[in-house]
Amino acid sequence: MSVHVKPSNVNPGDPGARSGATPERVRLAGAMLAVGAIAWGIGQVIVGDKIQEGIQTLDTVTGMIYVLGMIGLVWAILATRASGDGFGRLVALGLLVILPGAFLLNVLSFGYASHDDFPLWLAILDACWPLSQLGMLVLGSCVAVARRAAGALRWLPLLAGCWFPVSVIAQIAGGSAVSVWVSAVWLIGVHAQLGVRMAVRGQLV
Repeated sequence: MSVHVKPSNVNPGDPGARSGATPERVRLAGAMLAVGAIAWGIGQVIVGDKIQEGIQTLDTVTGMIYVLGMIGLVWAILATRASGDGFGRLVALGLLVILPGAFLLNVLSFGYASHDDFPLWLAILDACWPLSQLGMLVLGSCVAVARRAAGALRWLPLLAGCWFPVSVIAQIAGGSAVSVWVSAVWLIGVHAQLGVRMAVRGQLV
């Protein structure tokens, strides 16, 4: 009997291999991010100024798809150790707790006319949204500093994390109409681009 040994193209010592960050899973995470960002961006443009009147179903549903995409991105960053092994890893783990809270907030907000109608417990859960977006800014900074991702993949997570402060500044400077378009363009131009690059390459680092 002869034994044939076929070399594997997966390095068992690679952190990504040990954590399950296969190219297929990274591609799936990228696709989720791209779809979520595009869906929410389009949803924001359609809803427009009506968001000032209270909770809008289309904005809420597309926002949920966006959060799922962000969860996929954070998982990919954590699994590939793109943010490093220390503080950046802790930030990613924290976001995997906070982001599901933001998703749950959207689910539970159905039936309420506006955020002002939220009971105390739901108002507390509402804090998951701004905390998760600020956390994304910190995580994006960690990815840039860690230098494990190359080229655009090193900087796009940081630009994606800048979405929240940029949207706030646009709201203050130009009002809700300007903020809607700035937000939508940022989501499609940055988040969706990052997702597409992940889906095509199947890797972050």
